[in-house]
Order: sequence, then C-alpha cells, then structure tokens
Amino acid sequence: MESIDKFLTSLRAKLAENQVITSREECDFYGQDWSRILTPNARAVLFPQNTGEVALILKEASAHGVAIVPSGGRTGLSGGAVATKGEVVLSLERLDFKGPLHAGALTLRVGAGAITEAVHEYCKPHGLTWPVDFASKGSSQVGGNLATNAGGVRVIRYGNTRNWVLGITAVTMGGTIHEFNGELEKNNTGYDFRQLLVGSEGTLAVITEATLKLAPLPRSQLAFFFAVADMPHVLKLFAFARARIANLSAFEYLDQACFAQVLKHFAVASPFGAEGGGNAEAQAYVLLEVENATLDEASGWLGEIFDSNLVMNGVMAESDRDFKRFWQYREGVAESILAGHDVHQEDVSVPIARLGEFYSTAYAQAFPEFKVFFFGHIGDGNLHIFIQKPAAMSREDFVVGTKAADLELFKVLAQFKGSVSAEHGIGLLKRHALSFTRSAAELELMRGLKRVFDPKGLLNPGKVI
Repeated sequence: MESIDKFLTSLRAKLAENQVITSREECDFYGQDWSRILTPNARAVLFPQNTGEVALILKEASAHGVAIVPSGGRTGLSGGAVATKGEVVLSLERLDFKGPLHAGALTLRVGAGAITEAVHEYCKPHGLTWPVDFASKGSSQVGGNLATNAGGVRVIRYGNTRNWVLGITAVTMGGTIHEFNGELEKNNTGYDFRQLLVGSEGTLAVITEATLKLAPLPRSQLAFFFAVADMPHVLKLFAFARARIANLSAFEYLDQACFAQVLKHFAVASPFGAEGGGNAEAQAYVLLEVENATLDEASGWLGEIFDSNLVMNGVMAESDRDFKRFWQYREGVAESILAGHDVHQEDVSVPIARLGEFYSTAYAQAFPEFKVFFFGHIGDGNLHIFIQKPAAMSREDFVVGTKAADLELFKVLAQFKGSVSAEHGIGLLKRHALSFTRSAAELELMRGLKRVFDPKGLLNPGKVI
C-alpha cells in the first residue's frame, strides 16, 4: 500500500489532477468488465492523454513495483480488464484521436481509445471502413480490439482483427516506447512483434496507437432471415452458402430459445408474422448477409435454397429498418438473456468440419439440467453458450453446477481439438481451462514470453498465463 501511495504522489506532481482518480465509484466502474462475475478492487484509475504519458506511468509503476491493469472499453467477458487485487487501472479512453487517413494507401492512424463504431463513422465519408464489427462496437475501443484479437459477425469474410492492423505503437512495463511495423504492408525482417501483441490481452505491453488497414465500403448489402428445422439443416445451408454465394459476409445462428428471448425482451415482432417462427417446428434461425450482390443474382440461389428444403421460411430485408431489425435479432441475444438473470457464459470454437458433431455431443453431455441458449458465428466455428440460472436454484448451486458442466464441455472440446475461448480471451476466468486447448510445452513458451516482456510480472498480473 505504501508503494502505491508513493507512486500516486509522484504521478500527481507530473500529471493533471483529473488524470489520477481514487474515488471508490470510479475505481469500481473502471476496474470491471462486462463479465460482472469478479468483484473489482482497483486502488486508482489513471487517464494518460498520449503515448508519452503512458510511458511515464509505466516507468514509475515499474520503479515502485506497482501492478497495472490496462483498460479499454471493458466489453470483454473473461475478466481480462478486471482489477481484483488493488492494482492501478490504466484507462486508454483519452487516447481517442483519429487520423490521418490515407485513402490511396487504405490506412488510418488512431489512438487506442478510439471507439470502434466511431472509427467506422470516421471512415464512411471516404467510402472506406475498418471491417471489424461486433455487437459491442459502440463501447469497445481499438486498443482492446487489438489486445484481444476481437472476432465478431463478419469474420467469415474479413477475418479477425489481426488481419486489419499494419503497425502498432506499444509501451513495455519499463516505460520504453516501441514502434512495430509502422505502415508497411510487407516487412519480412524476422519476428513480428505487432502480431505477438495482438491477442496478448495487455499482458506483454500496452498498445497506445495503431495504423489500421481499411477496406472499401460495400456498394450494397442484402440481408435474409431464415427459419430452419435444426442444426443439421443450418450446417447444410451454410455449406450451400459457402459454395454458391459470392461475397458472403455474415452467417449468424441463434436457436429457438434465443429468438423467443429477443422477441420478448425487445418487444419486437417476428419477421415471419404472428406465428413467431413462421413454422412451429423451426428450432434454429439464420441471419445471412451478402455484399455487392444484385437481386437477380440473389433470386437464383434463393430459389435453390427453398427448392432444396434447406429452410422452412425466409424473408429479405427490404429497407434499412428491416436490415437493422434483422441484426437486432442476432446482436440483441446476449442482452436479452442477461437481463435480470444470473447467466454463465461460454465462448468456444471447433473446426468447422466437426461443428455438427460437436454441437450434438456438447448439448447432450454438458447441459441436461439447465436452460441453455446456443448462438454464434457458424462461418468460423464459434458458438456462444449461455446457461441461465433456474429461478428455484440457489446461486451457490448454480456456480457448482456450471463448473461441472464446464468440465464436461472442455473434455468434449479437447476431443474435437477445439478452443475454450474463441474470441473473448482468457483473462482471469479461463486460465484454469487453458490446458484443454494448449499443450504443456506451449504454456511454457507463453510463460517465457511473459518473463521477457514483463520480468517483474506487473502488467495485467494473473491474466492469461
């Protein structure tokens, strides 16, 4: 405690008053993420305004032996940005500059605190976009997107965040500023530290700035919402779409329980009319989006979809309002399940070729006693599994039950060579499960990297490894 007090006293002499905050309310707010499972216990929150101030803070923290938790939009669900043991939170939200944008080079320089959706809006007048997109884009920040290698709803077309960054500015714990790769498209000169930091969850260095790679905005987008009999038919529809539809940009799945929850929570109508699902037997729903396709082209493969009985019902978005409503069905799933309930969340992936077999095995083995919601990104093998606490079950029994269910799920994942965290990262909440996905040799390599970058173990301690 004395070392933190000396550290904060030193910083107050070098930073503005509103850059060093110790109020309980602010510490709790900035010391927590969306998982809402762990109790925050941050000692202070710091608000640097540029990379130089981040370097100053980390150098002082290293000298005083103070642990630092980097913080972005805190939209993660694995406890990666939670301060639980009196650490000091380093908020990057004031490093939110955007520009310059080079339209010819398709690049944009931004600060780590730039909001993802604000970056989209900044690029739009130039006919460009940063094609990293997910439900939390209105709150998430670019630094966090990079630090967690965020995925999202259009990975099937554009890939993960790591595909859309050219250069990174980062600060290591001793206060050294590093420029990794600059604005180079090609740079074959040894180890790529930029990509090493992407996905490292703030455990190796603090990302402060980045040069993003941009893509042209699609000329048009068509969206379709389908009612489907079951998961096997969802996978048949996906196989058809992957083979037949050019520029497929999203293929999102939600089960009947998710769809019913969204309709109820948001008080929105089903696109299929009063019957809700259009067909009472439908157990699955698919949001399919395609870029730069004409209606004539779409009518051809739509006819094949219906003639082959791949779907039970389907509608096309005929306006911007329809388009947004279709996406609300999918992006509103998590909010509708979480509202007013204790929920245990899992975020897993398996090879796409084994997704159907994994789904049936996991559903049968791991969750027989709970109300379970399945949804996610079929195109990249990523399923989100939400388990809602039964009203009659105590919270303690729920925690015990879900831990047991997790163990069964992770055993199944290991069998299918899957990942215990497809896109939410490891943080604090998944550390115990890493061995189901990573070998002992890999884990030792990870520990070695941590020691090289952060020998005192002060940067986001206890996270990942």
